[in-house]
Amino acid sequence: MPEEVEEQVVAAMRQLGFTATDAKAYLALLKQHPATGYELAAHSGVPRSAVYNVLGRLQALGLINAVQDKPARYVPLPPARLFELLQTRFARNLDALREGLERLADRPDDRMTWTVQGYDAMLEQAAQLVCAARSKLVASLWGREAEAIAKDLRRAEGRGVDVTLFSFTPLPEVGRRFSYGIDPEALAAHWEHRILLIADGQRLLVGAAETTADNRAVVTDEPSLIEMARNNLILDLTLYGERLGEDVSGVVAELSRRFAPVEELLGQVRADRASAAGTPER
Repeated sequence: MPEEVEEQVVAAMRQLGFTATDAKAYLALLKQHPATGYELAAHSGVPRSAVYNVLGRLQALGLINAVQDKPARYVPLPPARLFELLQTRFARNLDALREGLERLADRPDDRMTWTVQGYDAMLEQAAQLVCAARSKLVASLWGREAEAIAKDLRRAEGRGVDVTLFSFTPLPEVGRRFSYGIDPEALAAHWEHRILLIADGQRLLVGAAETTADNRAVVTDEPSLIEMARNNLILDLTLYGERLGEDVSGVVAELSRRFAPVEELLGQVRADRASAAGTPER
């Protein structure tokens, strides 16, 4: 297993609550099994004095199993089975957490606007919104950010989510795309990276998308902010259609569906004015 990949796996397992020694021991068994505690200590870098405690913890968590005794030899849970186990376990824990927090919250229906600082944190929030989407995703973003969440976008599309992307730069092949195809380096001389992503018309991520630790974006479910973001996207798409001679009426109509029927209301205003003036409506 390449060292870089192993470091990524260890970091990911630590994010899920395992220790670095837990992760190293599991990976060492994955590469060479069955193995005794002595052999594992020699190959994993886990101190011999700690290896049996680590093995006991991993066995209790269901990540490894002893297949013989005297001396005990251990085998790892296959990666696919490990993923299924963790997915089930964390889903149950998240459900329990959600239920408990909702019971404790004084005002569970309060709207939330949350500032996200840092580029990685912004991408994580973008991926979270994509993964949680049930029916529709619309986004205005640069190709770099679209590529970073492309796997999540494809998974969303695979489960039936309608994905629509707009960009001034080239986009990865996912969803319905409206792209000017402008070279990112040429565009960066004039504009900073920005992102706007709306999930199911109810959650919005909007803000800067610069690869810095102080990058700032906002996640919100405030309807007025979502409507403003949708208006901005409609304007971008309308101008795109006019500039490139492309029909965008379908997607614009979809995005405008939640708005007031302005043309219908304006017709009523005209009728009222004509009636008041005593002249027939034109």
